[in-house]
Amino acid sequence: MATLERIRKKGGVLVAFMVGFALLAFILTDFFSSKGGNQPKSIEIGEVNGTTISYNAYQNEVSQAEEFNKLRTGQASLDENTQYQIREQIWNQMVLDIVMGEKFEDNGIEVTAEEVLDMATGKNVHPAIRQMFTDQQTGMFRQEAVVNFLRNRKSDRNANFYWEYLKKLIVNEKLNSKYTNLVKKGMYVTQSQINSEANAKLRNVDFDFVAVNYRTIPDSTVEVSDSEISAYYSAHKNDFKQEAERTIQYLTYVVNPSAEDRELAEKWINDIKPEFSDPNTNAGQFVTMNSDLPYEDRNLKAEDVRIAIKDFVETAKEGDVYGPYLEDETYKLSRIVSIKQMPDSVKARHILIQEQDPTKGHAVADSLIKLINNGSDFASLARTHSKDNGSAINGGDLNWFKEGAMVKPFNDACFNGKKGDVVKVESQFGIHIINIQEVGKLTTKYNIVTLAREIKYSSKTYQQVYSEANKFAATNNTADKFIEGIKTENLTPRFATLKANDRNVSGLENSRRLVQWSFEAGVNDMSPTIYEFGNQFVIAVVTEAQEDGFKDVNDPTVSNNIRSILAKDKKADIIIKKFNENIATSQSLSSLAQKMDSRVQTATNINFGSFQVPGAGSEPALVALASLSEVNQLSVPAKGNNAVFVVKVTSESISDTPDTNTTKMQLEQSNGYKVDYRLVESIREGAEITDERSKYF
Repeated sequence: MATLERIRKKGGVLVAFMVGFALLAFILTDFFSSKGGNQPKSIEIGEVNGTTISYNAYQNEVSQAEEFNKLRTGQASLDENTQYQIREQIWNQMVLDIVMGEKFEDNGIEVTAEEVLDMATGKNVHPAIRQMFTDQQTGMFRQEAVVNFLRNRKSDRNANFYWEYLKKLIVNEKLNSKYTNLVKKGMYVTQSQINSEANAKLRNVDFDFVAVNYRTIPDSTVEVSDSEISAYYSAHKNDFKQEAERTIQYLTYVVNPSAEDRELAEKWINDIKPEFSDPNTNAGQFVTMNSDLPYEDRNLKAEDVRIAIKDFVETAKEGDVYGPYLEDETYKLSRIVSIKQMPDSVKARHILIQEQDPTKGHAVADSLIKLINNGSDFASLARTHSKDNGSAINGGDLNWFKEGAMVKPFNDACFNGKKGDVVKVESQFGIHIINIQEVGKLTTKYNIVTLAREIKYSSKTYQQVYSEANKFAATNNTADKFIEGIKTENLTPRFATLKANDRNVSGLENSRRLVQWSFEAGVNDMSPTIYEFGNQFVIAVVTEAQEDGFKDVNDPTVSNNIRSILAKDKKADIIIKKFNENIATSQSLSSLAQKMDSRVQTATNINFGSFQVPGAGSEPALVALASLSEVNQLSVPAKGNNAVFVVKVTSESISDTPDTNTTKMQLEQSNGYKVDYRLVESIREGAEITDERSKYF
């Protein structure tokens, strides 16, 4: 378990390596024993390129990932958001296993046991393994520690599971690395490409240009026929893919505290004030037993006290009580428990002892304290014995820290001690031997105990709001009645467009059930129940349904989008024709600009590799036009993203020698980036994927 604890503490390293396809780890023995095998038959929740994913197979992977996460973090349970993230990660990985598995098989890509061994103890040790098994004192990688862990892992079920789970991750990483490198080698940059690119960048030009924006042509003057729209749609159908969506209209009835609830909270705080203020009352225990907010045993300087009680604290004495006062919808009483002079900050070092048997831990600590008191060097003992790897390498030094920076037992020992003290305290992390090296200047600090009563809605208020929602739902039990009822009662409806795997409706806490219902229901179906999300009751109706596939060409959003694209092309043709007519009769770019109701703009130091032109923005066509045009000649018109351009190059400077080496490196890097960032995603985009998880999760 000791090594597993080390793994846990280095969770940040592990998380970093989980991004993409991997993390770390492997098993030297039975490497191939877990490969293959039939997945359990069950309900199908998805399909990838004809390969089905069953509920049982998916849930088994999710369960293993959740168990791994618990071991890595030391948590006994996972919150809903973490569970959702794990389910998404597992789904994405299962999809990639299928689509990339096909590529690996087609190209004969595999990872051998020898390669795995090399990543563990050979010349190419995986970075995460190297980090985990590097001696903090010497900085040397401990190969024997890896071997010993792998040899003994089966004696610890958790450690064995941990590494068995991680084995497939590092193999996936290696497989994908091989495939990526294979594709990169196929992305060969030819000498012709290099020469062409390098020569194009030799010429830098300054030029004037005239731009006529498409907005200058009124939409009403351009006609786009339905047949043209249909033709464009057919040629670009993949641009109009759509996911399944549901649009709902819903009402929320919010349960907020009533005036009566507020009065009851205020009465409670007033009634309890005498007992809280009694000098014989242990204020801390009283708050622990009665307050809606937890007791925080801290000593604060006046400037660190909350603004609401700052003026009171600066003039108060021990035992004084302030309130009731209202803060953050909570009635509060604050009592000064103590006022004392304490260090502003402390400099300390420590040795952390961690033993499964506390008695043994205390015995080890006592023996070390005895050595320290007899003159042994604290720093040397910390480097040898402390389990806090972050400080042990520095002799246990924690440097200066302010009150509240450490866990409470550690904090209290430091701020209540004096310079030179060596003390032993126990916290949730283990047993600490603390040496207080320096104490800061003394300052006045206040220990303030606050009793809080939150203003919450009562069961009576809850029932009143529910009755109101129930009455509306019963009276308006069809879509038409629902919409009419909203108008009649002057209510404010809300709208949401949902995808099948959305976790929540925006603004509604833990509302996955509403999303699932919307995909089970039909258009104009009313919610079968009044949903309760947090402090809101919700009644909903499905108003629109869109299925997976392609958007209809007659959908106004589709046809209008296509109409806009085609209209821009036609506007470009009109502007180009007008440019050509006027170029023939223009003596200069200025006269041409005047005839085109435009103006002359200037750009400098532009070459074929430039990304944008000042005054025009990102316009590749303009860059190309200027780079290829002759000096002192009007160019032909060129269609850009936002306008049609004509240029006149005013000057040029041409370098003597093309920088082919730099150009080659840039082209190769560009290809590499494309492979790294787009390869897997493009393969996934080309796959046929059906995701039915929303029906079950």
